[in-house]
Amino acid sequence: MATGRNHPCPCGSGNKYKKCCLPQHERDAAARPVPAPQKQASPTWVLEDDGLDDLSNSVLLLIKARRFDEALGACRRLLEQFPDVVDGLDRSARVHAAMGDHAAAADLYRQVLAFVTHPSRCHEYEVADFYQEQLDQEEKLAGLR
Repeated sequence: MATGRNHPCPCGSGNKYKKCCLPQHERDAAARPVPAPQKQASPTWVLEDDGLDDLSNSVLLLIKARRFDEALGACRRLLEQFPDVVDGLDRSARVHAAMGDHAAAADLYRQVLAFVTHPSRCHEYEVADFYQEQLDQEEKLAGLR
């Protein structure tokens, strides 16, 4: 299963892959021998920083600091500014789980699963197993199982 840049890091840190292990993986790849260049150069892609990563990762820092009201405010901004990205729902679920509101966290993880498994987002099916595990855990903690 491939990990996308905006998916949770497979190491379990809760950060996005591109802000956690991806830089090391890229350094490792850069250290490998480079094949002979092809005659036709590939186009260079430049991604603009839209603030998503910083806002999304700030929620994790606020959770660690137990500043839950601020974390929920950042989640609301994620949902408003980036409605086509799962981060707002995912981070909201994490905040509620950290607060001990496991029923709300389970409900949010159900929304996350619906989001990532929607047919328009077929490329995100690969993270569905991760979110199903989170949902199962929160339902168990909430006494829903």
